[in-house]
Amino acid sequence: MKPNFLFYSIVIISIFTACKKRNDNVYLVNEGTQGFDGTAYKANFNLLTHTVREDSLVSDSLSHCLLGITNDPVFGISKTTSFVQYSLPQLDKVVSTQTLDSVVLYMQYTSTSAYYGDLNAIADFNVYELTEAMKYAKIYSNNTYTYNPTPIGSYSGKFTPKDSITINELGVRTRIAPTIRIKLSAAFANKMFNASSTDVGSQANFLSFFKGLAFVPTTSPGSISGSIAAFNFLGKFSKIRIYYNGNEQSDFVSIKENRRFTQFEVSNQSSNILKQKSIATFSFDTGYAQSLGGSKLKIEIKDLFKSIINPNKFISIAKAELYIRPIAGSNTTNFGLPARLLALQPSATNSLNQGILDLAEPFYGGVYNSTSKYYKFNITSHIQDLFIEKQQNNKDNNRGLFIIVPTDFPVAPSQIMIDTRKNLANAGIEFKLYYSEL
Repeated sequence: MKPNFLFYSIVIISIFTACKKRNDNVYLVNEGTQGFDGTAYKANFNLLTHTVREDSLVSDSLSHCLLGITNDPVFGISKTTSFVQYSLPQLDKVVSTQTLDSVVLYMQYTSTSAYYGDLNAIADFNVYELTEAMKYAKIYSNNTYTYNPTPIGSYSGKFTPKDSITINELGVRTRIAPTIRIKLSAAFANKMFNASSTDVGSQANFLSFFKGLAFVPTTSPGSISGSIAAFNFLGKFSKIRIYYNGNEQSDFVSIKENRRFTQFEVSNQSSNILKQKSIATFSFDTGYAQSLGGSKLKIEIKDLFKSIINPNKFISIAKAELYIRPIAGSNTTNFGLPARLLALQPSATNSLNQGILDLAEPFYGGVYNSTSKYYKFNITSHIQDLFIEKQQNNKDNNRGLFIIVPTDFPVAPSQIMIDTRKNLANAGIEFKLYYSEL
């Protein structure tokens, strides 16, 4: 007697696959052989793509702070403002009995590559003293803190994340990592210099005495200009330094327990982006995604479950791949493509960004392939979960996908014009599904 074998009817569905067509259905070339039972399926998934508004993001836990403005004729004006708390170097250290020289702010760049835009553009920003305590109630990128409108310092020049500088370290000229240096006002210097023993008696007292600083860009860059840089306020060379008695110094630094927060503002987006945001039922052939809470692409797979031709057979997903391609020539030298993208899903409760099962997997993907010129995602676990919920619980969790540009990791912000044309082999947007019927 021959043993009983469990045969799988393996079907490969993709937007583009070698098929032969009868009427509006597509059949596998090798149907009826090698275990295939000739199951039919639609040749192309019905993908609906359009740009949607990106909601405010949690920005009090970014690895670094962003500062600057960029101006793009398509994506509009992106502005980042940062707020930082500082701590005492030690308790009860009063220096007011000494002779004040100056107070200098040091802002260490994150790295030589943590920036976006044109480094030849002039970056202007003011430094203000906060009048509002930085509380944990404010964590989203559209929040802000109030500050004294009189600046205590300013910067006008190019961002130079690749250039080291020389500073005075206890009377010795020392070369340090790329850092911005700003001499702060005499009024602020006298305040810090004359802090009382009560003011520096505890960290809580100090944060009441000095609530922190706001870094606010004032540049109005021209089209396709401007820059945003990342700063590491936890870095070794980031500090507020009091120089006194010629060669003596006292530092106030931002530590891990202090709050650091970046506000994002996006304005003047092009009519193409605004049109897509206002029409959610139409599919467009170009999509727009940018970090800093600007915009993101939504993809809806309208006929995902129509590949289930027999509700009594379970679907096992072997592989589900999503290909995202930029519009050829849409990026420039100064405004390059994102190093990576994220594929997320809308939350069932509020439609905000929510992770998918594949997000933590090492093969998730999303990194730009400069040779093939695409971002590829493996979303197998996510698609499998959708089929399980549909077949076993009759629950439709297919809410589509969001393609977003991450604001952190990498640190530098960026933007992308996405080719969302459909039904073109090795072009546009592709969703490929490989599965078996059990």
